[in-house]
Amino acid sequence: MKIIVDENISFGEEAFSTLGDVVLSHGRKIDNKMLKNAYALVVRSITKIDESLLAGTSVKFVGTATIGTDHVDANYLERNGIAFASAAGCNSHAVKEYVFTAITYLINKYDLTLKDKTMGIIGIGNIGSKNVKVAEKLGLKVHKNDPPLERELRSSEFCSLDEALSCDIVTFHVPLNKGGADNTFHLLNEYNLPLIKPGAILINSSRGPVVNNNALKERLKRNNDLHVVLDVWEPEPEFDTELLSLVELGSPHIAGYSLEGKVNGTTMVYEALCRHLGITPEWQPVLPAVENSTIKIDSSDSQDQQLFDLFSHVYSIPEDNELMRKTLTDQKDNVGPYFDSLRKNYRLRRELNNYSYDSAGLNSAMQQVLSELRVQL
Repeated sequence: MKIIVDENISFGEEAFSTLGDVVLSHGRKIDNKMLKNAYALVVRSITKIDESLLAGTSVKFVGTATIGTDHVDANYLERNGIAFASAAGCNSHAVKEYVFTAITYLINKYDLTLKDKTMGIIGIGNIGSKNVKVAEKLGLKVHKNDPPLERELRSSEFCSLDEALSCDIVTFHVPLNKGGADNTFHLLNEYNLPLIKPGAILINSSRGPVVNNNALKERLKRNNDLHVVLDVWEPEPEFDTELLSLVELGSPHIAGYSLEGKVNGTTMVYEALCRHLGITPEWQPVLPAVENSTIKIDSSDSQDQQLFDLFSHVYSIPEDNELMRKTLTDQKDNVGPYFDSLRKNYRLRRELNNYSYDSAGLNSAMQQVLSELRVQL
């Protein structure tokens, strides 16, 4: 059995070679000819799964080791009897940690405070719901916006998009839906961008086109009055370098790129293919030990400082920002390939559940926050 696997999928060859003959390929180079005699295809979000890719091939199973599925024509797969699996939720903890790393970095940099702040969380799925729990433990007043979930639950706990956009911190965690009742394409646009108050923190780690990048760029060019964090861009990989020069923090679509998040995605698709084949899974990942895994938190510091020390110990978001900004200087003629190379060669990043702290002197509120973040005692 021939299995085509994106070469950037962690443990991809190791896992899927237990089931068949693996052929590794760059995700943007997977084409119809390559798939002629393949049984299974395992990709990431950069490979468009549709009729033009799969027509006339022998592919019977498609898996994406990502939480998003907007790159997949699910209707085509269903019509042609091709099994499909995604990795929903695989990197939700990693994205949550990215969001709060960015927030605490900006709070520290500008000598701000989280006290009495509001947070608009747009999209309350695997990631958004985790952000809600952390934000509430931190004492933030959370405004949740998710029309599909609101209809499903018939709950009054949700707010309008306008209300969420009016918060001190605004973060997007929605899928990319183009059209329909729950359209998210340019969900943030030239008409509602004015609702975001000057000085607010704006984060997009969902999909680039959820935010109208041109409209955001024009707002920043006029006023430069927001703290913007973009991990996703419109388009990718040939993103707008002028917009990058205007935002506070930029990264190459790696918010979910923890080792655990990547391996979870591989494992979920591998196990789905095993179920499809009626085979008992045999492969299990073995992750390396974490060095410098004890986090020192000074109980005499403010909560904001303690949070900054915690997140910066685990992940340096300024490092990703600095690497992205090379596209403004020495990589300005190599934007797309450089963007892809940053993702392919991304450094090892671990999640907070691999770390521990000394609880001596920490108040109960902070201990509850650390527990929610899965930091070990």
